[in-house]
Amino acid sequence: MFVSNRPIALPRVPVDRAALVAPLPEPSTSDPLRKLAFVLGLALLFLRASMLHQIQAQLMGFSLRLLYIVGLPALFGVVLAGGIRLTLQRRTAWYWVGFAAWMALTVPWSAWKMGSLLLLVGYGRSDLIMLFIVGGLVLTWRECKLIMFALAGASVVNLLSSRLLLKEDSGRLGLEFGSIQNPNDFACHLLLTLPFLLWVAYSTRSVVLRSFALAGVGFGIYTILRTGSRGALVALVLAALFALVRGTAPQRIVLLASAAVLIPVLVVTLPKETLQRVTSFSANSASASQEALGSSEMREYLLRKSLDYALHNPIFGVGAGQFAWAEGVQNRIGGTTHGYWHETHNTFMQVASECGIPALILFVAGIVSAFLLLNSTWRQARRRPDCEDIAAASF
Repeated sequence: MFVSNRPIALPRVPVDRAALVAPLPEPSTSDPLRKLAFVLGLALLFLRASMLHQIQAQLMGFSLRLLYIVGLPALFGVVLAGGIRLTLQRRTAWYWVGFAAWMALTVPWSAWKMGSLLLLVGYGRSDLIMLFIVGGLVLTWRECKLIMFALAGASVVNLLSSRLLLKEDSGRLGLEFGSIQNPNDFACHLLLTLPFLLWVAYSTRSVVLRSFALAGVGFGIYTILRTGSRGALVALVLAALFALVRGTAPQRIVLLASAAVLIPVLVVTLPKETLQRVTSFSANSASASQEALGSSEMREYLLRKSLDYALHNPIFGVGAGQFAWAEGVQNRIGGTTHGYWHETHNTFMQVASECGIPALILFVAGIVSAFLLLNSTWRQARRRPDCEDIAAASF
């Protein structure tokens, strides 16, 4: 995610390793203003991924506005250091900026304009800003590693939160509060941060740190399954299959050995109702969880409804964040006077139904472009013995 759109021509002779990650010469890596902005951006990324600002507000009863304290100066530093221009030299950035711009265009046609406007402001303030913080301030491989260490540290905070601030409902583990308190959201967030903890285990030379990191990954997988999220289980399986297909021989051996140990432990330690839920994909199974099957039926309905909204509102959708409102107010189920008032439960159809087909195209293009950049870096780095850590990070 920190390389140019064009393939990097790696010479046969030794080169500066930083050039592999950031071939653009500006802004200067020695600029003190940029360095200060990077430190603040690093703190912002850690807060955002760890949800530490929400934990602080919950435990203390008031918010210290930590995101504003570090975020505003960091963004100001991005502007002064030329980070916006640097970020926009990557095609991937334009897809995400275009996605945000299309979200803004949909507001006047939203089913609830103020709701869409508030969501747009929140997206720009909390999420889009990270594009410029990372893309505009990270210039060297060392800084790239610090970013990944910050995300690994955030994963540790997430795991501690699951122990100290947990909420269990119908056998499903979630958090007591915050924007990821829902078990599905919490599982998704762990899927985002745990790979960075795995990277620490793979890259560190410290046996103690590697042991702690691997223990954290194992506990993280257990926690993901404890949420009872079937989508998260599918994601774990697909990630394992990807590693088997694309990994090196030693990586495959480690993966298979770890699975041979971890799977029996998980089967023994996970509560019966959790195992029953995450394996309930078909009504034909006598042991299927009725609650899970009911959830599946509702999701199928929401998928059909999101397709209907996307086809009838292909340009601007029903408004960013307004699928639940539109479905609840405009829809009638079985002669009743209300709908489910629920989200789509499908990220891609949420984008299509709420913001239109153009937004979906930009959204998918942003994801695919990011994967292509990482794949290009991984392919080049793995051919060079002196870039083994870069290859591992890209993988």
